[in-house]
Amino acid sequence: MIQSRPYEFMVKYTPQKEWIERRGILLWLAFFFIELGAGMFFVSSFYSEKWAALTGWLICAVLGGGTHLLYLGHPTRFWRMLISSGWKKSWISRGLFFVSAFLLLGAIHIGLLFADTNMMPLMIAVDVFAFLTIIYGGFAMNYVNGIPLWNTALLPILYVVSGLWGGAEVTLAMSLAMGTDTIGPSVEEWIRILLMGFILIMAVYLVSVRYGSKAGEVSIKEIAFGKWARLFWIVVVLLGIAMPAAVVITSFSVGLEATPVPLIYIAVLCGLLGDLATRYLILRVGFYHPLVPSSVYTY
Repeated sequence: MIQSRPYEFMVKYTPQKEWIERRGILLWLAFFFIELGAGMFFVSSFYSEKWAALTGWLICAVLGGGTHLLYLGHPTRFWRMLISSGWKKSWISRGLFFVSAFLLLGAIHIGLLFADTNMMPLMIAVDVFAFLTIIYGGFAMNYVNGIPLWNTALLPILYVVSGLWGGAEVTLAMSLAMGTDTIGPSVEEWIRILLMGFILIMAVYLVSVRYGSKAGEVSIKEIAFGKWARLFWIVVVLLGIAMPAAVVITSFSVGLEATPVPLIYIAVLCGLLGDLATRYLILRVGFYHPLVPSSVYTY
């Protein structure tokens, strides 16, 4: 485990703290809930599932948007970021624009769904902004050049896949709970493909960061073998990936209708916990390159 003292700042591999400690915890939760809600809305929109779409919208607006505004420190002034020129160079500003547009158009779309009306052009526009809402968190982190764990093109892709995967999982669980399981087999296909994609991208992401730079190697070693190894192997790998994968294989073998519903709920919960833990690790173990050459760490 690497422990930094104040006088060692940027001399040794220094972990970022702004986005994960104290108020930064709110940003971690904001990214998770915003992408989960937008992902749920995106998936459910293909089936005109109004209650699932409404739930995803509320998760994004209340849980995600609420924690994001609290993180900014002055929630009543956030609108200034939308009308200033900051959006040209700030992914946080762009993200607020994407989220605001998604929530506004999404509210109109949901209202039309409850009125048994579905305007295809509007749905396409909402889904575009939903997708941008899902991906912007990855770009906001990818833009930080000094942290190799973040500064990779695979991070936005990983966040898109995890957001859609989580959204599909919650949509399936909600359809089963409400007895509208006619979309179950189709949503299960989403989950199966997204889970395989997540496993592949996650593996490539970790390996590429590990061999991309010394700071990236320090981050990956800290995740896999350091202080956070238990969180990674137990919550991310065992609960977050292996458990949902086992249920997906079981469902594929015996059919969704023959798979115990409580087991599906457990798999969904484990998948969400794994996603939340993955995001925490990526934020927590992002190390800056030292500005002054330092000795190699021993693990």
